[in-house]
Amino acid sequence: MASNVALVYGSFFMGDSERDIKTIKESFPKALRLTGLEVAEPVEGNAFDFNSLKDCRVLVVCTSSQYGFPPPNFRDFAQALLVAATTNPGCLSHLRHVVYGNGDDTYFKTYMNMPRYMDLLLERCGSRRFYARGETGEPHASLGTEKCECKAWAPAMWGVLTSDIAAEADGALGAAVPWDALWAVHPSEHHQKVTEWDLVKLEKKLGKADKAPSLFAKL
Repeated sequence: MASNVALVYGSFFMGDSERDIKTIKESFPKALRLTGLEVAEPVEGNAFDFNSLKDCRVLVVCTSSQYGFPPPNFRDFAQALLVAATTNPGCLSHLRHVVYGNGDDTYFKTYMNMPRYMDLLLERCGSRRFYARGETGEPHASLGTEKCECKAWAPAMWGVLTSDIAAEADGALGAAVPWDALWAVHPSEHHQKVTEWDLVKLEKKLGKADKAPSLFAKL
């Protein structure tokens, strides 16, 4: 069976998000294979074929950020997603997604910006958020914690996806989870903002993507 659950990550030299995407992959439950889902190996954002999302059913993104921008190895994915959301909103309406993030609280103004912005752009592309975004050290209402950790978030996320797939099969699929659902009980210790940048700012910061625009872009 071809993989239809994509795992994409962006990570700096400390490797937090590279570590966490492996945790997410390793906690993928056998029960989900019975629903026709097969998880792929984690792929850096720059190496990921954005066009392959046409055949995916679920996308899991795990990324860090610095000054609000992506890690260098996540640049191409971020650009492709931004262009798709800007030029062709709703183009990923066949997709479910979830995001896990890491952040350095010394960069206060742009803390957790990449996971928050990617989650927002996926929503603008029409993808359905099925579980609240996880942010290391941040509150997470569904987990009942004020300090989220990937080891707890990942299996809970897969469990919700299992229920979500079953609900869809029964014709009882609920509404998408709100972008800010993780703070439903406790607010962020830092802030709950997202700083949006456009393609010009991204290319000025990290350069242009090495790949041609994806099939989801309407230029």
